[in-house]
Order: sequence, then structure tokens, then C-alpha cells
Amino acid sequence: MKEPCLELVVFKVKDTANARRARHAAQDTVRNYEGFIAWTAYEAVEDEGLFADMVLWRDLECAKQASEKIMKDPAFAAILAEIEGVLTISHYTADRVVEAQVAAA
Repeated sequence: MKEPCLELVVFKVKDTANARRARHAAQDTVRNYEGFIAWTAYEAVEDEGLFADMVLWRDLECAKQASEKIMKDPAFAAILAEIEGVLTISHYTADRVVEAQVAAA
């Protein structure tokens, strides 16, 4: 059985508001991609314009196919245009999951 794959992308954007809108549109599109599970979008608290995306795929193969498709998909043109620089793009499989035993305060 193939393992779920976490894709982590950390990047700097030109304009935070424009990038946020463009990323929301891209998220609405990727829902229909093969093997897509979830996309959590983060923005740095102390470094404006620094974004981090955690995208969960069914497996590494789906993640790689999506990467190729994104570059050609017009729905991603706006977010790609807002990216000033990419700090990292990496794929991960889980080693271990630890969950809280008590509810967060």
C-alpha cells in the first residue's frame, strides 16, 4: 500500500493580499486533482510575505503529477506570478504521529 505524502512549500510573495486571493483560487482548483487530500495554508507571523503550504496527497506519485499539472493550469497562473522566491519544496512520509492526551486549553 502506498503511503500518504506531505508536500511542504515555503515561499516569499510579492504582495501578501494578492497572493492570498490567488492562493485561495488555486486551493479551490486543486480539490479536483487526482490524489489530493488537503491543503493547509500558513502565513508567517513575524515575516510578512512569507507563506508555507502543507499539501497532503494520497502518495508521492500523485504529488509529483500535480506539480507538473500546476505549472500548466491557468488557475495557478496568478499565484505563481506572485511568488518572489521559493525557500523549499519537499515531500515527506510520516514516521510517527503523536496526539495530545488532553484537550488544548
